[in-house]
Amino acid sequence: MPDSHQIDRIIEILDGTETALTKRIRDQEQAERTAIAPRLFFVLIGALALANVYFVSQLTLEMRSIISNLNDMYGHFATVSVRMSDIRADMTRMEQEIRLMPVLQEQMTALAHEIATMNQDVGTMTSTVVDMEQRVGTINRSVVELALRFRGLNQKVGQMSLDVDQMARPVP
Repeated sequence: MPDSHQIDRIIEILDGTETALTKRIRDQEQAERTAIAPRLFFVLIGALALANVYFVSQLTLEMRSIISNLNDMYGHFATVSVRMSDIRADMTRMEQEIRLMPVLQEQMTALAHEIATMNQDVGTMTSTVVDMEQRVGTINRSVVELALRFRGLNQKVGQMSLDVDQMARPVP
């Protein structure tokens, strides 16, 4: 049977163990409370990243709509150009028919000159539309590149979240 000195020693060991366990439980509870803030922070960052992805997606849809409208406009300019060529041909035919009228012939020549100028202007407009299409293509590529960068940012934020989670865990 153990003597009183041994019993006192056992009680001291049990008290020390109880104190150590109580302290460890308090430390773990404190670590859990402090780990919530970084997690909440990274959840908010993730929500912002998702919002950015949504806005980039909407921007891409709008850019596609703009490109479609520019293509339609280019088609309209081409139709106008064809019609202007038809008008020019009709004017030439009319000029031949009224050669006997010198005053009308001069007016028709001036009108033909104006139509030629308008035809050149339509050609310039067509060239401008082609240039605009190229610029819209450049913008579209930039948006795609931006989307890729956001994807990379999301991956890095996710990795940071894992790193912070690892750092927030109590050290054994």
